[in-house]
Amino acid sequence: MSTPLARRVRQLLTGESGLSEDAFTMLYQSQLDRVLNYVRYRLGSGEAEDVTADIFVRAWSRRESYDSRKGEPSTWLWAIARNLVTDRLRRRRLTQVELSANLPSEHEPFSEISQQEEWELVWTSISRLPLVDQEIIALRFGAGYTNRSIAALVELSEANVSQRLRRALHKVRNDLQGVDVHE
Repeated sequence: MSTPLARRVRQLLTGESGLSEDAFTMLYQSQLDRVLNYVRYRLGSGEAEDVTADIFVRAWSRRESYDSRKGEPSTWLWAIARNLVTDRLRRRRLTQVELSANLPSEHEPFSEISQQEEWELVWTSISRLPLVDQEIIALRFGAGYTNRSIAALVELSEANVSQRLRRALHKVRNDLQGVDVHE
């Protein structure tokens, strides 16, 4: 059994890659909330925790395949997350997600139902957008990424991400106001 230092020296000398247990732990701690929120936004609260767990299990089992010459650990993790979410979306047609996990106040017993109905309308409108625009919206509002970070993840320019996001939100807004924006 080799020590972590010996493994790292071997990796450096042979050009091997991989992610140490410590590095993986730091990656997990820094990205868990973002990944979970992204998955909730794309797939819904019902399966978000399970899918998030699957993402990290897959990353853990493939941590030796991480190649630092190809990018940061977070970029590698997000590729795994996006691929797994895309696979799940392909397996189903309709998703219901919650707008908020906030409980209704005693003064507004129907507010949770109202929020759910509102979110279903928003989600239906978003689901009519091109997949790349759905992805940009989920990364921006679900995972909280900046346009610059999203650009790196989806391999578009920052200006293109900004423009697509602005146009997508405009389409959603018009759709919710009853203006026919989808052809």
